[in-house]
Amino acid sequence: MQISYKWLNELTGLDWSAQEMGDRLTLCGTACEYIEPTDAYMDKVVVGEVKDLKPIEGASKIQLATVDIGSETMDLVCGAPNVAVGQKVPVALIGARLAGDIVIKKAKIRGVESRGMICSERELGISDEHAGIMVLPQAAENGASVAQQLDMVDAKMIFEITPNRGDSMSAIGIARDLAALASIKVRTPEIELDEKAEKAADYVSVAIDDPDACPRYAARVIRHVNIGPSPWWLKKKLLTAGVRPISNVVDITNLVMLETGHPLHAFDLDRFGSSEVVVRRATAGELFTTLDGNKHELTPQVLLITNGKTGVAAGGVMGGLDSEVEDDTTNILLEAAYFNPAVIRRSRKELGVVSESSSRFEKGADPNGVEYAINRAASLMQQLCGGEVLAGIVDCYPKKIEPAKISLRPARCNAVLGTNIAAERMKQILADLQFDVTGGDSIEVTVPTFRLDISAEIDLIEEIVRIEGYESVPDAIANLGPLSTPLDPLERFKTEVRRILTGSGYDEIISHGLAHSQLASVLYPETPQVKIINPVSEELDIMRTSLIQTALTVISHNVAHRNLDLRLFEIGLVYFPASGTDERREENRLTLAMTGNTPHTWRDRPRPHDFYDISGAINRLAEHFKWGKVEYRPADVRFFDSGISFDIYIAGQAAGRIGRVTQKVARRFDIKETVLVAELSLEPLISRSDGLSAYQPLPIYPAAPRDLAIVVDESVRAGEIINAVKEAGGTIAESVDLFDLYTGKQIEKGKKSLAVSISYRSQAGNLESAQIAEAQANVVSVLKQQFNAEIRDK
Repeated sequence: MQISYKWLNELTGLDWSAQEMGDRLTLCGTACEYIEPTDAYMDKVVVGEVKDLKPIEGASKIQLATVDIGSETMDLVCGAPNVAVGQKVPVALIGARLAGDIVIKKAKIRGVESRGMICSERELGISDEHAGIMVLPQAAENGASVAQQLDMVDAKMIFEITPNRGDSMSAIGIARDLAALASIKVRTPEIELDEKAEKAADYVSVAIDDPDACPRYAARVIRHVNIGPSPWWLKKKLLTAGVRPISNVVDITNLVMLETGHPLHAFDLDRFGSSEVVVRRATAGELFTTLDGNKHELTPQVLLITNGKTGVAAGGVMGGLDSEVEDDTTNILLEAAYFNPAVIRRSRKELGVVSESSSRFEKGADPNGVEYAINRAASLMQQLCGGEVLAGIVDCYPKKIEPAKISLRPARCNAVLGTNIAAERMKQILADLQFDVTGGDSIEVTVPTFRLDISAEIDLIEEIVRIEGYESVPDAIANLGPLSTPLDPLERFKTEVRRILTGSGYDEIISHGLAHSQLASVLYPETPQVKIINPVSEELDIMRTSLIQTALTVISHNVAHRNLDLRLFEIGLVYFPASGTDERREENRLTLAMTGNTPHTWRDRPRPHDFYDISGAINRLAEHFKWGKVEYRPADVRFFDSGISFDIYIAGQAAGRIGRVTQKVARRFDIKETVLVAELSLEPLISRSDGLSAYQPLPIYPAAPRDLAIVVDESVRAGEIINAVKEAGGTIAESVDLFDLYTGKQIEKGKKSLAVSISYRSQAGNLESAQIAEAQANVVSVLKQQFNAEIRDK
């Protein structure tokens, strides 16, 4: 979107500079990408009057022009076919730097000295037109600055408009934001119409076959227009907006589109083919030639404007060749409509055409802005084309689209933003944005139909903060409330998981659900896959069956860019196809992945991430959500190393898996580093979350610690030893901890030494030595019987 600074100034009356306008608009979400002076190539370019033209001996395509530039008369060589005596023209003097990196110097052409250059619009940076020189208005003063005479001391402001802000695809739309920032009113152009007594309805009728695709279609009739060039002020607005002027009628429709954001189309009424306008879907195989001369074979995806028989325009995309306005046109059928954005998007794709109209209708025009737009265009045709506007609008609007009504709670707004904005200030901001506002503690807002992106309270909160200024929002530490209020338990759970993991130093992966089938088979060769019929690429041809694949892909990308120390997590869906009578299903999962080293702090040196780092994050989640006991049971997972491969059990139920990825599998993802991953199914864990904490009274009686060192086969797992000791120690074995592991010369090959610490305690009273000795003896006996353990002396 491109518009001139002076146009915005005209609509607002603000004395802000172009740079200030651009900066303020960018901060409120209407991003001004850059600002370009319109007179950048007009320094040392003055108005000249062609006094004489003489041929140059030996040259058939160039002439010697004698030009009066006020202070002197000079001879210039000119090869333009349209140069003529009496014209006022732009003359670039010695030292002028023109578009295309042209620097004007003294030159001899065919032996004739030339001390300047008569310029085309392209050389002045006005447009791409270079078939001939630019001819200035006769009122231009000889020797005066061309930039001043053409009102080109201005700037083009180029905006990057987000897809949801169709209202900003216009000068008035951008001016609304400026007006809200300054708390003033937009100077919307007034309409002056002198309608004739004859009614437009006597000359044309409108019918809509598909009101969902075209909810509104309006037409006006303007007779006896004189087709010709537009005045310079109109041309200048179009040129600074990047639109090429064509003729006064067409230029007016383009001007109103740029001004209001509402596309219009002018038909030659005499070439239209009937007095009937019918809006319908195209029939399969129907042929239609667009204004650009291309023939199309249509499908019902395309919405057609017809004369009751044949198509005259592709609705919202492009007009037809047969009814376009030409130099001999005298009677105009002027169209202004509102089309369903989704329908226009499909039509545009079907035709392979992108136009200024389609880009605006796709983002969403204003269904209730039709009347202003068509009246504005009709009034300009009356003023600039000598047209006679027939009375009334032929307006087919089967079901009026009403403005949305939304309640805004000021307290909620401040809670979300962490601000203390007064309710009156909120009302003022919304009113400045042309919303209708009433109420007190709960503000009732009627959203104008030009803001189709506003549908909920949170949207109004965004409007308030972008106008009040994002700098008014305090940092996260001072924020008074969450930025959103998820109502769904799953979403609340996910939000809390994100909070804990990011607080633990993890970064979140935000990805799509697509995956590469071959890599998926590396991880889970037996798992059925959901194939995509029309994949965007060969590497994204299925819906993923595991988040681990996504995590490995992301790690591979980061490692390739030398981002080696990673702690990542993702909460997302995996997908499984139907099997038998089952429907396709989706499952929410959580994956954690890490590679590289731990962070370097003033206290700790970096070390490679290990199993306890990744399992520690799971333990922290379990503790926070009160899931219950977490167990890591050895498992044979094909893509994990056998020594570090576990199923995760929570409160006795299978919940996921955790392990170290084998080098072979890691290499399939182009990863050479060690990678640890874990994956949990979320649904069974949500029901276990937020349980009540079970508190135990503080111990009254002292504990009796005992240490025990044993030698067992290397194949015996420490967890099995701990569980056996707890069970053998009975109710007085309060805790059992492993504190040492040794293998080496002092231990027989194939054996290992484990040392455990046992804390004995009773809640009933002091333990006697005999009780402790009995429990310890039972522990020793069980270890010998179950594990053939040898008790070591300390």
